[in-house]
Amino acid sequence: MTTDGHGGNRDRLAQLAGKTPDDILDFSANINPLGPPDWLQPVISRHLGKLVHYPDPAAGALVAAASRRYGVAADEILSGNGSTELLYLLAQVAGMKRAVILVPCYTDYARAARLAGMELVSVPLAVQDGFQFDPARLAALLNEPAAVFIGCPNNPTGLVCPARSIRTLAQMHPECLFVVDEAFGDFVEHFESLTLNRPSNVAVLLSLTKIFAIPGLRLGCAVVDAALARSVRERQPPWSVNTLAQAVGVAALEDTDYVARSRSMVHREREALLAELRRIPELTTYPGAANFLLGRLNAPAPDARILAQRLLSEDGIAIRVCANFEGLNARFFRVAVRTADENARLIAALRRQWPVQRVLNDRKAHPKARCMPAKLQ
Repeated sequence: MTTDGHGGNRDRLAQLAGKTPDDILDFSANINPLGPPDWLQPVISRHLGKLVHYPDPAAGALVAAASRRYGVAADEILSGNGSTELLYLLAQVAGMKRAVILVPCYTDYARAARLAGMELVSVPLAVQDGFQFDPARLAALLNEPAAVFIGCPNNPTGLVCPARSIRTLAQMHPECLFVVDEAFGDFVEHFESLTLNRPSNVAVLLSLTKIFAIPGLRLGCAVVDAALARSVRERQPPWSVNTLAQAVGVAALEDTDYVARSRSMVHREREALLAELRRIPELTTYPGAANFLLGRLNAPAPDARILAQRLLSEDGIAIRVCANFEGLNARFFRVAVRTADENARLIAALRRQWPVQRVLNDRKAHPKARCMPAKLQ
């Protein structure tokens, strides 16, 4: 169960469930279900001997590989200890008093802005509209300088903000800095990245840990205006990217075949998982384009915290409770897209949560709790 913070803390999940970490099937973290590419261990092994020396402080080979991969100048590339480090650094150097944030979204946008001393202005994505991006509603709040944080695709909804809409907004509001988080963009078919044809006031965050299934290694990049990049480097701690991460990053940025294969697999399994989730009447599942899906428990079913506790203790399955996402509540949860067999285990476990006997037992134990599906009342 993950009710706050971030998903993917497998050791903590195992402790809560009374199981070993290897017994946990983790749907709470949005990591490539294919796992790391075959070249990962050989690359790490070849570079172990270099650990007796400091890493390249400029991450020159990594920056050059990113420059080739994204077709931008090397002085517009930032590398960091995960894209989240770069998010916090960009917030610090933005020089803005206001942060405009589309919600629900990755919770660290607000935290990074708050730590940078910005006033937070939320733009709710309407549940009745399926959390679709409305550029006109956002534009109405950009009458003064602001840092604008946009997930593309958004986490936890999985929806994509069209690149052309963000470009238009950025061109209309040159006094604003648009921080566009494309951490899950590699999972989206026909995804149009803002790394190309990028207005100078757009900064694009890029993660290598999600698509290459290496979150423990911590590695991210950003494509930003060269002057902004210099400001970030002045604030960034030295040796932010370690030797192994730099070597893995170079190999990853050159492996487009693995990305294409992952994208195809995730698309296929996401659509199959979405279809199965929508067959469970107690749930509403929202379509997304990334490697995860947002769901909601329909009233008067138990909220997602109760569901998460049951799945973890009974089946060793972890889901991400979305109670701490602004704009959502404890009825919302998120599940990653995993392999076909793993997704089938999740569906089977979910279907076991609403048998008649369980509902009757819950009613006896908690007579005032609204925990029975409508079809059984």
